[in-house]
Amino acid sequence: RVLVIAPHPDDDAIGCGGTLARLAASGSRIDVTYVTDGSRSHRSQRFPPTVLRDLREDEARTALACLGVSFEPQFLRAPDGGLSDLEPWQRREIMGKVARRIGTTDAEVVFAPWIRDPHPDHVATAAIVGDALERVAQPPEIVWYSVWLPIRGHETERARLGEASPFAVSLSERELDRKRAAIMAHRSQTTALIDDDPAAFRIDGAMLALWLKPMERFYRRVQR
Repeated sequence: RVLVIAPHPDDDAIGCGGTLARLAASGSRIDVTYVTDGSRSHRSQRFPPTVLRDLREDEARTALACLGVSFEPQFLRAPDGGLSDLEPWQRREIMGKVARRIGTTDAEVVFAPWIRDPHPDHVATAAIVGDALERVAQPPEIVWYSVWLPIRGHETERARLGEASPFAVSLSERELDRKRAAIMAHRSQTTALIDDDPAAFRIDGAMLALWLKPMERFYRRVQR
């Protein structure tokens, strides 16, 4: 039983999509929680925030289907780009929802963003998951994935001695194809679907080349 916590719709596909495809094919139950609504990736008149939010949620469902994940994801709809600026009560509310999600899914493994993945929402999500795990009677194993670390990460943002143990999963061609399809299902992020914001974020070929290597790298908590 696996629970994936993703800061934005698409981070799960990017960070651990190939591994999720393998787990799904092996019969594992996989649940996914998206923390933010992803509505700040564009400033569009045609796709205002609520419309973009709904679009990104639909893209996430399509992407999960590409990976073989059949369970309806949870969308917490926290403010995109604003997790580190939440009021304490807002953060506690989100943390409580994550803790309850861990409990209701009876997760044995939780995938969460690496604690220093270089994006404020990713760092904040990792901290929220860490706090949530402390509220669970029997905490599951945590596996940290990265999204931006291989692209713009600094050596100081990687695991420190004794902090976490790195490991890698080699992907088959089929698993890599499923991961590619899942990433590309996020059409608002990978294509010119939203064409009235020329300065908007878009996943480009260089990013894809790094994210679609036939190996996914993770960190595991060091047992003390």
